[in-house]
Amino acid sequence: MRNWLEVDLSKLQSNVDTVKSALPENCEIIAVVKANAYGHGEVNICRALDSMGVRRYAVASLEEAMYIREEGIGGDILVLSYIDPEDVAKAANNNITLAAISYPYTEEVGRIAASLGLNAKMHMKINTGMNRVGFDCRTDKDLELIADAYRVPGTEFTGIFSHFSSSDDLSEGAEEYTRMQLANFEKVLDFLEKKGIDPGLRHISNSGGIGKYKEARFDAVRCGALMYGYNTAFDAPMDVHPIGTWRAKISCIRTLEEGDAVSYSRHYKAKGGERIATLCVGYADGYKRALSGKEDGPRGFVLVNGVRCPIVGNICMDQMMADVSGAEAQAGDAAVLMGEGYTADDLADAAGTCMHDILASIGPRVERVYVQ
Repeated sequence: MRNWLEVDLSKLQSNVDTVKSALPENCEIIAVVKANAYGHGEVNICRALDSMGVRRYAVASLEEAMYIREEGIGGDILVLSYIDPEDVAKAANNNITLAAISYPYTEEVGRIAASLGLNAKMHMKINTGMNRVGFDCRTDKDLELIADAYRVPGTEFTGIFSHFSSSDDLSEGAEEYTRMQLANFEKVLDFLEKKGIDPGLRHISNSGGIGKYKEARFDAVRCGALMYGYNTAFDAPMDVHPIGTWRAKISCIRTLEEGDAVSYSRHYKAKGGERIATLCVGYADGYKRALSGKEDGPRGFVLVNGVRCPIVGNICMDQMMADVSGAEAQAGDAAVLMGEGYTADDLADAAGTCMHDILASIGPRVERVYVQ
């Protein structure tokens, strides 16, 4: 293997157990397995989660839902956002739940489903302040429209949800904004109750909110980052640990002379005597080009035999180089790109992005290896 992601399923079990232990009785986990389970491989992650008693999954697209369904994953699969209404039969026939993101969209989904003699399973999506998709809930007219949507022919509502924008945010006003979103959600729930409408499964909390906003757990929580071992609400951390270790083979090592340049555009020039290793991984595998070696400022590192070795020169599409002068390294060794205490958060800090971007970018060329 050129490079591979080693996924520790025993850590996944531990993380799931940690989350479950924090939840009240009868509050379920909806496992967020979109983006290839944050890069960890959605099918094998779903199979492992099924063995742990998790029966609900959330994805971003119908294609993701169909893929895990066709691989034999049972349970409830919720598509969190838009699908083409023309695909409603595919969703209905495969027991896939859709998000009702607006009244016109819900009407169109219901119309098509009813014309085919089907009912489209849906969760009502409420825009409480993310302002991305979902039914608005500011005015009485907005609330009446939500109630009307529950009665659209061809639909079967089994849940209601919203999404926090700032539950893991430490910036000024973030907590107040999150509590405002929660209050908006509760306002909708109260209105539906007065109308005699059962909203179905209620969920708003994401990983950032699970440990911090206990009053927001309702019937289920959507768990992504925590499950994969990453705290996002650093002021309310939980005892979770990253489940993925990304490794790449060293193909060769050479000693450079003073003035020798490394990689495209010659952004790194040797001072002389450096031992430079070529690693079998590049940005086409999902390793961010922004981690390329810089003369100053943040740069990426790899671990070779426990020693931090800086990336030098521009990262290429399929290969990259690191200075292993301080490590006892040889061709054939495996460098750790992420893992062993060097996390996706660390890579994100150096690349100027977020942990989710690092994990979701790990590409299909990277083989996934599952260990217990």
